[in-house]
Amino acid sequence: MALLLASGPVTSAMAELPTLQPSSVTPPEERQLGDIFLRKLRGNTPVMDDPLVQTWLENLSYRLAFHAGMSRPDLQIVVIPDRRINAFAVPGGIIGVNAGLFLYAENESEFAAVLAHELGHVQQRHYARTVEQAGQDNWLYLGALLASIALASSSSGDAGMALGASAQAAMIQQQLSYSRQHEREADRVGMQTLLDAGYSPLAMPHFFGRLERESRQVGFMPDFLLTHPLTQDRIADSLGRARNLPAAGETDSLAYRLVRMRLMALVEDADPRSVENFRLKLKDHPAQEEARFGLALALKNLKQFEQARQEISVLLSAHPGAVDYVVARADIELADNKPEAALAILQQALALTPDSVALRLYAAHAANLSLNGERAIAWLEPLSRQRPLDPVVWELLSEACLQRKDSAGVLRSRAEYRFLSDQSEKAVKDMEQAIRLAKGNYPLQAKLQDRLGKMREMVVLEKEVK
Repeated sequence: MALLLASGPVTSAMAELPTLQPSSVTPPEERQLGDIFLRKLRGNTPVMDDPLVQTWLENLSYRLAFHAGMSRPDLQIVVIPDRRINAFAVPGGIIGVNAGLFLYAENESEFAAVLAHELGHVQQRHYARTVEQAGQDNWLYLGALLASIALASSSSGDAGMALGASAQAAMIQQQLSYSRQHEREADRVGMQTLLDAGYSPLAMPHFFGRLERESRQVGFMPDFLLTHPLTQDRIADSLGRARNLPAAGETDSLAYRLVRMRLMALVEDADPRSVENFRLKLKDHPAQEEARFGLALALKNLKQFEQARQEISVLLSAHPGAVDYVVARADIELADNKPEAALAILQQALALTPDSVALRLYAAHAANLSLNGERAIAWLEPLSRQRPLDPVVWELLSEACLQRKDSAGVLRSRAEYRFLSDQSEKAVKDMEQAIRLAKGNYPLQAKLQDRLGKMREMVVLEKEVK
């Protein structure tokens, strides 16, 4: 298949995507396409791998999917460390969110409104319907989406703005944009999802209206509006529908404000002004937890570790075992090159919350840094069965197996990580070598042989549909 962009700086990121007859696009094929897309996205674009942000977003996405009436939802979530405002949902249950959406959405309901809208597109199968109606035989949406993400992630803010006038960006925009009918359908379905999930339905028109007004005032169109065009009529229609729905529903939560603070600390540079801003907020509102949390993270980024410990200790005294605060406390120790102290903090928290995926992943990371691979493996092996499509699990497990000098384990884990990161040929070679090293361990050999066979089948599928 020819690449969607014939030239330009992101040609290497333009993955070759399957060619399907429009009438034959079925849900299983959508899942295959989504998996191919996600692997190629990870192979060509920076992806955020913070377990706390990841698990919070997974929980919200499944909450909305269940209330959207999606039968047996099977979602994969990816966070792009890009400050631009964008989100996307790919056929097959792939949901992507830019860090910029966290930074722009003022409360949890607004954030949930965007995800509910995206799930509305998936539920109504707008992607497949667009392909069928246009008579296209290529999955142009996925290729264009991959190109737009690659363009944005490889450009500075100013360069990204300049791309809006380029022929490449214009073509991408045309291929990504939904029809007005599809947008209204996604609004309607998404708004009902918001209401059923317990959120304020007014969040959707409020968010979209503010986004449209501000983009008009500054003269710059966010990525989200390029792919989901807004009109005054559509916003008015959305507002009228929301006002006719029950007004009850939560608007915000401390959990959202805390994960938002954490993400801001991850994507922003260390800045003394942030510390001063948080201190001013605390002066006016001493009990505001998110301000103290943000202050602790800002101090950590500035390597003012003792002050950071003092601030997070205030929160832990009031809320012992709170995962957000425990992880932040451990982060401070890791940043101060004290992995053993971080591991002790996380182990203590796991005694109270043993099922927390985020705590187990952070603890495994701390254990690896403490050269305690055996302890890390105890957490990671169950997670590899529970989350086999999570590259973070396999990357950490590879490091832990290396410490244990388990060569077969290293190769197997590395193969899984590489396969999920669009390095299929290297993954197959690693798995073949792992099987040779596992000689004599027949149960393990059988398991690895089965997995190798499935990898090869998927590699063949990708080559056949090019």
